[in-house]
Amino acid sequence: MANPKISFHGAAGEVTGSRHLLETDAGTLLLDCGMFQGHRGDAQAKNRTFRFPPASVDAVILSHAHVDHCGLLPLLYKEGCDAPLYSTLGTAEITGVMLADSARLQVSDAQFYNKIHAAENLTIEPLYDEDDANKALGHLQPAEYGADFSPLPGVRARFHNAGHVLGSAITQLDLQTEGGPRRLVYTGDLGRQEGLLMETPEVPEGTDYLVIESTYGGRLHEKLSDAGEKLAEVIKRAVKSGGKVIIPSFALERTQEIVFILDRMFREGKVPQVPVYVDSPMAVSLTEIFSKRRDDFSFDDKFRAYARMDGDPFGFDYIRYLRTKEDSQSLNNKKGPMLIISASGMCEGGRVLHHLRNGIGRDENIILLVGYQAMGTLGRKLQEGMKKIKIFGMEHEVAASIETMHVFSSHADNSDLVAFVKAAKPARGVFLVHGEPEARAALTEALTKEGIKNIISPLPGEEFELN
Repeated sequence: MANPKISFHGAAGEVTGSRHLLETDAGTLLLDCGMFQGHRGDAQAKNRTFRFPPASVDAVILSHAHVDHCGLLPLLYKEGCDAPLYSTLGTAEITGVMLADSARLQVSDAQFYNKIHAAENLTIEPLYDEDDANKALGHLQPAEYGADFSPLPGVRARFHNAGHVLGSAITQLDLQTEGGPRRLVYTGDLGRQEGLLMETPEVPEGTDYLVIESTYGGRLHEKLSDAGEKLAEVIKRAVKSGGKVIIPSFALERTQEIVFILDRMFREGKVPQVPVYVDSPMAVSLTEIFSKRRDDFSFDDKFRAYARMDGDPFGFDYIRYLRTKEDSQSLNNKKGPMLIISASGMCEGGRVLHHLRNGIGRDENIILLVGYQAMGTLGRKLQEGMKKIKIFGMEHEVAASIETMHVFSSHADNSDLVAFVKAAKPARGVFLVHGEPEARAALTEALTKEGIKNIISPLPGEEFELN
């Protein structure tokens, strides 16, 4: 018997693009197949090429439905993979929405880019289309939290609640090695101990090897109890200036968190009654799933109690959910104040780019960033204060105010990560993924101070034997 090996093909020294490959005598298992999000040139290079043959993958496990974890599944199956795809029930339902929307956005963004650059003879091609997305979705085999399943012969798996987004899972894998049975635990993205919607993460017992995200290594989040006050202050400024608050938001989880906070503030009379537009067909569909599943195991008890009291925690008199392109375009001619919540959260595609193009040059407007902005993304450039940015290849002056609210993060912060590792008690090693170099270094230092040993920050393509 050869010992299993794990190698890291995305989100190793960076955030986004999670892809981790486990090779055993019985076959090859891929943990997540995420899309890299960043500068268009980097993204094209990293997303169009796999470091392993897609046809060699015998099973895929999906931790959750964010695009940086599921977004390359259609390309994987398009290029020869024919493996079963395992996820929780919630993730399976949400992934259908995410991949269909991702395919449509890639096609429409490519068409728009090619149109405005026709004179320069510049063109791009989408990675995949809706047919490719549907092909991948046809391989889904959902599993319940806490139920054992076998993705490969001799490998037993179980999902635990990760507390990150609806349906998110920590994957527990029991393997055979030359030295005996070993347990590998992959967190995917890990939720916070204090959350707005989700239950806190479960900690699997008996961990030998832990593969854990490190997005916020070295950093602590603001208190979620302050979120309403900070958001109210931004809304009041917009009312005073008559401007628009444009919120680039992840369609999954972040949009629902913001709408939930707005629902509470409007109910309690804490902010002026301004129109709120959720302008993302994907976010609209996902919010419908959240509303339908609001008694789901993933949700925290306090949210479920509020939902029962309120009746509709994602709906109120001043909100409109927009699906059509015409409704989206009509916002360009509407006067503020108003809130526009639109994907994508890192400003790398989707309708928010059109709202930014229309509003970023006006000083009465506010661009409110409410999620992690990966290196190289347009959102990161705005966050870092760039005064000239390109949208669809055309330069724009930044006159709008750029604000950031870190409080909304659904990722564990440094103290949450350290607490999870200490509780998991990994006996043989910790692999830090899904974090930029500074974050991994800071988390390594914090874990070392707690007596955690064998902490590894793998490089792209690096392989390790599990013994």
